[in-house]
Amino acid sequence: MHDETAVGSGRTPGAFRLGIIGDLHNHWDETDVRQIGALNYDLLYFTGDLGGGTSSSSLRMARLIARLRGPALVMPGNNDAMDIDELAAELNLHHGINEILSITHNAQAPGDIALCGYSHHPIQAAGRNISLIAGRPHSMGGPELTFSEYMAETYGIETLADSEARLKQLVDEAGDEIIFLGHNGPFGLGEGSSDMWGCDFKAGGGDWGDTDLAATIEYARDMGKSVLAVLAGHMHLRTMQGDERPWLKEVDDIVFVNAARVPRIFDDRENVFRHHVELKITHTDMAFEEVFLPEFD
Repeated sequence: MHDETAVGSGRTPGAFRLGIIGDLHNHWDETDVRQIGALNYDLLYFTGDLGGGTSSSSLRMARLIARLRGPALVMPGNNDAMDIDELAAELNLHHGINEILSITHNAQAPGDIALCGYSHHPIQAAGRNISLIAGRPHSMGGPELTFSEYMAETYGIETLADSEARLKQLVDEAGDEIIFLGHNGPFGLGEGSSDMWGCDFKAGGGDWGDTDLAATIEYARDMGKSVLAVLAGHMHLRTMQGDERPWLKEVDDIVFVNAARVPRIFDDRENVFRHHVELKITHTDMAFEEVFLPEFD
């Protein structure tokens, strides 16, 4: 099953292929390791919320992710607020413990499997030098900095203004083409409960996107840099009211993707399907496709 939305053709041979795995919430297993691994993506990006809100469940998912072979970046979600060293160690269980990318300011090319957040990851994609900028980890969205004590201790971030300043610093270090990675998406894409990052869990809704990320995107554009896309999750595509959010939206030449189809493993009576989003980058274009891998032939 496929639902493809193209920005340009995206069909030129030699495309850079990035797999976007939405919020897991414990829905990741050995079948995913086998199926996703067989697709031979150039890079995988996990949007976060690995477990179900406990350290043990997030760590169990990290151990399974660590069984992948090939580069992957994992953004810690709001369900993954724990000792960052322990989570990083589990992700690198089969690869050796690498430097924790989430607390470095330096540009880092994606290695095997590593955490990201407040980090810059340059990639070579179909002849293009593209900067992946990983935004604020552990975001719950809304107008306040969540897990403030933890964020101050782990990342040196005490306020949303601090977070915005850190992200703008990464933009200064980045190249001319940028893709932002987040757990939550940016503020500014709608206040309705079924908007891309609109609030569906309280009366009156409201825009629940990250204001620091939105300000950083605007800053990058003001600096003359091209923001190609924002890849995130967090706000589940099926709302609490039973409506469906858009998984893809293009605004002012920026493509926004919300990959949080929860649960990402589901039964449609004929088969069991496993969801992710594929991004193909060519020399001139990008194409996005929702992919539903069948578990049984």
